[in-house]
Amino acid sequence: MAEPRPAALAATGGAGAAVAPAPEVTVLTPAYAAEDTLDAALAAILGQRTARAFEVIVVDDGSPDGTLARARAWAARDPRVRALTRPNAGEAAALNTGWAAARGRFVAILEADVEPAPDWLETCLAVLEAEPDAWAAGGYLETPRDDPWPARLAGYEVEHKLATKPREAEHLTSANVLYRREAFDVAGPFDERLVNASLDSVFNGRLRRAGKRLVYEPRARVRHHYKTSLTGFLRRSWAYARYRVHNEATALYPADRWLAAHVGLAALAGAALALAPFFWVLPPPLAALVLLAGPLLLALALLLQAPRALALLASRRDPAALLWPPVAVARNLVGAAGYAVGWATKALGGV
Repeated sequence: MAEPRPAALAATGGAGAAVAPAPEVTVLTPAYAAEDTLDAALAAILGQRTARAFEVIVVDDGSPDGTLARARAWAARDPRVRALTRPNAGEAAALNTGWAAARGRFVAILEADVEPAPDWLETCLAVLEAEPDAWAAGGYLETPRDDPWPARLAGYEVEHKLATKPREAEHLTSANVLYRREAFDVAGPFDERLVNASLDSVFNGRLRRAGKRLVYEPRARVRHHYKTSLTGFLRRSWAYARYRVHNEATALYPADRWLAAHVGLAALAGAALALAPFFWVLPPPLAALVLLAGPLLLALALLLQAPRALALLASRRDPAALLWPPVAVARNLVGAAGYAVGWATKALGGV
């Protein structure tokens, strides 16, 4: 795999004390518009209970807010932190920038919206040191109960997926993962055309194709802050679906097989509702079917989400769980549209 182009890795900025001897671990923290979460993320990263030397490289991806200033403030007071910046190009480009600057034998990715537990690093390192054929270890994402309701619902769904995730993993999220440095020589660089979605699953697919193991270790835990608004959640769902066609594994989690069925049902409901205004050009029996199909399919899609909502209400004691059916169906409609666009773009030779 070719090394990233030097131009793609250009970065400016950085602060702090003189460069220390090479650390054992480099933590990459890509950050875009993350001024609200970066302080908590860096405090948790720097608070890892470990005797190992590690560095933290924050790569600001051309943020329009105070993210870079916060990163530089941390670098000024802690020599383990370096702050880099680059023009906005997406998380994949930010990770490639950080990778070029990394000095550790192991390279972790902890995004700017996660707070790792104090033993996160040692838990992941224990996997890679005990299992030489394991090339990556990643952990569990916890949902903060004080986050806004769209973030909680998104987090609950991910926790549901992780509940059945096998230790021999198809995929490890870039929210929290530790790689052997050599993994980047085998599978890197991250595909910058994917910008902010599927970049980690495509990277992991390359590793698996090369015969490298990925290990899911649920004892390695982070608190993950998801999108705080419904529109942000739906935009993220669109991006995931839009680029999902580039994944080698069709189901990154066992629960994704059921998700595909729900997305398909939502797509049928959406198509029927879109055809309804044109019922008058159809023969009467077909017109009646079109008029009935959309509402019936939509009602079925909502009904099938009800058990999950009730289960969440019972287990989480969170009234926001009652909003899950309409939110899930809206997400599935958006996902179906994104998936269709992704396939069409790929068929035409694009990304």
